[in-house]
Amino acid sequence: MKLPISQKPSGIWFVDFDDETGKRRRVSLGTRDKAEASKLARDLILGKIEPPAAQTTGQPARTKVGGLTMAALFDLLLKDEWSAARTKSQRTVMSNIKILSSFIGDKLVKDVDDETLVDLKTALEDKGYAPATVKRKMDTVGRALTGAKKRKLIDARPTMPVIVVKNEKDRVVSPEEEALIFQAVDARMAREPMRQWKRFRALLRWLIDGGFRLSEPLQAKPSWIIEHKGRPTLSLPPEATKSGKARPVPLSKAIMETVPYLQAIMTDDRLFPMTPATAWYMWDTIREDIRLGGEGNIDDVNLHTFRHTCLTRLIQAGMPLHFVSRWAGHANTVITEQRYLRTNAGDLWDAFESVE
Repeated sequence: MKLPISQKPSGIWFVDFDDETGKRRRVSLGTRDKAEASKLARDLILGKIEPPAAQTTGQPARTKVGGLTMAALFDLLLKDEWSAARTKSQRTVMSNIKILSSFIGDKLVKDVDDETLVDLKTALEDKGYAPATVKRKMDTVGRALTGAKKRKLIDARPTMPVIVVKNEKDRVVSPEEEALIFQAVDARMAREPMRQWKRFRALLRWLIDGGFRLSEPLQAKPSWIIEHKGRPTLSLPPEATKSGKARPVPLSKAIMETVPYLQAIMTDDRLFPMTPATAWYMWDTIREDIRLGGEGNIDDVNLHTFRHTCLTRLIQAGMPLHFVSRWAGHANTVITEQRYLRTNAGDLWDAFESVE
C-alpha cells in the first residue's frame, strides 16, 4: 500500500492516518531514514504499535513536557516569518533547518542558553563548516530565538557566541541576510524619507544582481544601458572598468525596475550621483541597524561582498566558468576558478544532505 508519509523541513518523517476510532492522527516517526519511517508507518496503520497520545493533528510535531522544542520552533517560523514570501530561497531555509535540527532539534527552547550556543558553534566547526558558514547558521538560530522572545516563549535571548571570519573576501551573503538587509533599508526609508535611501536601495540591488565593483554603477549613465538580443545589458566602457577593457553585464528584471526612478532623480547624467564615501557611510548605518535590532550581525559584510555573492550564485546555478569570468571582467578563468570554486568539508556535507 502507498503510505501517507511526508517529510518535515528538518528531515524527520511523519505519517497522517485515521486511527481505529476514525480520528485523524499525525504522528512523528522520529527518523530521517525513509525505509525505517515506512516500516514504522505501516506498523502504526496496521495497529501493531500504539501511536503516542501526545502527537495528534493540530499539536506541534515535536513537543516535550515543559514546552516547545527548537525543531518545532523552526517549523513554526518556517510557516510564518520564514515563508517563501519573506525569503528568496526556501530551499536554503529548509536546508539550514534540517542541519540545525540534527544538532539541537530536541532541545527545549526555554533550555537554550549561552553554553548551548557555544556547544552548537563548536559542533558545526568540528563538522568542517567554514567560519562564514558557521556564522550564517548561527544567525539562523539567533533569528529563531528572537522570534521565540517576540512570542514570549522565552524572557530573553541568550548571547550569541562571537564568530570571526578571517577572510572577508570569501564571504557570501545568504538569501536570509539579503532579505534582512533590504528590510533594514526599507525601515530607514520610512524613518528618513528625505534622505537618499531609495537610491541606496537601488544601488544594493545593482551590486547583488550585477556583481559590479562599487565604482562601476557609480559611474553608470543611462546611455550605457543597451539591448542585446532584446535583453537589457549594461555596456561598461574601458574607462569605467578596473581592467581597462569594455565588458557587457546582463541586467536583471529587478535592476531594470529601478531605472525609471533613477533616471527621474539623476543629476550630472549619472544614475547614482553619490560618492563612494557616501555609499560606505550608508552601508555602515545599515549594518549597525541590523546589529542593534538583534536579528543578526553582518559586520563582516562589505559592499564588495555583494560582487562575490553574485558571481558565486552564478557558478552555483550552473553558468560555465568562462562566462562567469567574462561577466566579472577577470583577466582569465584561472582567477575566477581560484576565487569561486573553493569547497570545504561543510560545503560537501551540505550538498550530500540535500540529495539524501
